[in-house]
Amino acid sequence: MSKEIIINCHPNENRVAVLADGKVEQFYLQRDEKQSPLGNIYKGRVSTILRGLGAAFVSIGLDKDGFLPLSEMARSSSIWEDDIEDDATPQNNRRSKRSSQTIEQLLQKGQEIIVQVVKEPIGSKGARLTTQISLPGRYLVLTPLERRIGVSRKISNREQRSRLRKIMMELDPSKEAGVIVRTAAAAATKKSLKKDLTYLLNTWKSARKQDRRSKAPALLHEELGMVLRVIRDSLLTDIKEIIVDSKPEYKKINRFLTSFSPQSQSKLVYYRGRKPLFDKYNLEKEVAKLFNPKIWLKCGGYLIINQTEALVAIDVNTGKHKGKGRQEETVLRANMEAAEEVATQLRLRNLGGIVVVDFIDMSSRRYQKQVMSILVKGLKKDKARTRVLPFSEFGLIQLTRQREEESFLKKVYETCPYCRSLGVVKSLFSLGLEIERKLRSGAYEYPKVKRFRIEAAPELARYLLEEGWGQLRRFARRRGIRISIIDNTELGFQEYRVWALSSNGQEMV
Repeated sequence: MSKEIIINCHPNENRVAVLADGKVEQFYLQRDEKQSPLGNIYKGRVSTILRGLGAAFVSIGLDKDGFLPLSEMARSSSIWEDDIEDDATPQNNRRSKRSSQTIEQLLQKGQEIIVQVVKEPIGSKGARLTTQISLPGRYLVLTPLERRIGVSRKISNREQRSRLRKIMMELDPSKEAGVIVRTAAAAATKKSLKKDLTYLLNTWKSARKQDRRSKAPALLHEELGMVLRVIRDSLLTDIKEIIVDSKPEYKKINRFLTSFSPQSQSKLVYYRGRKPLFDKYNLEKEVAKLFNPKIWLKCGGYLIINQTEALVAIDVNTGKHKGKGRQEETVLRANMEAAEEVATQLRLRNLGGIVVVDFIDMSSRRYQKQVMSILVKGLKKDKARTRVLPFSEFGLIQLTRQREEESFLKKVYETCPYCRSLGVVKSLFSLGLEIERKLRSGAYEYPKVKRFRIEAAPELARYLLEEGWGQLRRFARRRGIRISIIDNTELGFQEYRVWALSSNGQEMV
């Protein structure tokens, strides 16, 4: 499969699309206003011990203290060999065996500790931290605090696995750190592996040196920026070209490839065309679709994706898809296509946490297994860890997807100040009734006031004067008061104010 990395740079934003045979497989977005601390290593100070939760808050110099649970505390271990998932870290391959020690036995308030960010701050939550440090390279992942040698289980060839284990035992990193051999190392030479190991060990030594001369909170090691991180991880696969439209970024990437992957420098291309790079590859429309809750399927059906604070709900509908055969087969075809698209959308939109998918009802267990199989196959393309449960008795599939950072929707959109995340706004009729209730309350609260003024956004003011004036006039006649309506262009959509006017001044109702 031919892959390309398309990099569009702007002073305030970088966008990266990974294409597989011309189709968007991955999309990444980074804005300067929110530099991600994901992967950074800090020297922190324990600020709070949460005995009941078995966790601690650690000050690392960010706006909010990081959260360090007991399960993320590193344990010393002797060298061992094991099958490890690709690009693994200690967090991704945590053993079920847990320490019997409590958080109070391991940490004290005010204690300095080295931690790494494994999940960036999301919403009101601070970063999630671990003491199980890991540094990824091209062929290896260094685990400085755990003496172990692991091999990606995606390297299935026994001879390759045996060769890699033998090389790593000869290099013997266990005196200084543990190592996980990545999938990209399947055909790597001993020289290449040694070079990668040396680079990672030097990076860790540099962080330790920074630790000795710094006071907490302090940054000890900064993970590669989004662009270089994507390139580093994508080079594990077959990349045909890396195309970038910024000269400074081109030079930065070229310097990185010189030390990281010299053989890949010939793949780097500086785009000089006048047509915007994303337009050239028809990516702008594809990116715009990532923010649309409705996704059409080729069969005529569609998905509705709703993201909440705690979970993502995905509804599958037949839409225009009527099919030509039996109804069950029509539903099966729609669900199979939907399952593949669900896996794609979760990856592209970076949706994480709990996900519930409501497929079209199928009574056949065999059909359910077919749909489940397609969904699981699609999720295997995802670098984020996922766990899928079988169909429930209500025809739902529940799954979890690792969430390390905010979704693109949260990065690009802000909460609407008018609907306040409801997705709907009050009708003008409802607002008219609301304003009348305000006047009733004002007339009761200020019985001596005979004049009231309504200031409203232009469209609302026009509605009150044209449609709602009769009702307001009848109310004013009964109460013996005067009402004036003024349109205020400084008020936002559907905003209004009701004032009680007296000789002593005005009061907002």
